[in-house]
Amino acid sequence: MNGVSSSRFKRCQALIIAQLVLLSVQGWSGDFVNVFVTTTPRHGVMSLVGVLGLIESGGGFLVWHGVEGVVIVVLGATILTLSFKHHRGVVVSALLALLSVVSAGIGGVMFVASGFSAGGASMQMGGSFIAAYALYFIVLYYTK
Repeated sequence: MNGVSSSRFKRCQALIIAQLVLLSVQGWSGDFVNVFVTTTPRHGVMSLVGVLGLIESGGGFLVWHGVEGVVIVVLGATILTLSFKHHRGVVVSALLALLSVVSAGIGGVMFVASGFSAGGASMQMGGSFIAAYALYFIVLYYTK
């Protein structure tokens, strides 16, 4: 591997490690919101503005959780873009990881839109988070 390829691998690995750190913090902030932030079930909303209003009404930690989720999606798309310079294992696992992150985000938006009452959407968010976390470790493995 020449110097240029080596630096690309290291850059990609650094982003994957950053993603894993962000996912760890996201998991902790999600647990914090789940346990300590009081979100009384409300009537569901059908608009993005309504969802954003419910997130804002949940306070700073819920806002943090949502904003960090957006950052994780953007970083996941960046990792996927960089993965095309690597072999197929990196590309496939990066794509599956990003799809899992997007699925977790959709579950989160659906949970908030339901007025914090849709258990299935919460389960989708949690299960997809676990899949993304595992898949980013696989992406990291394939970049070594």
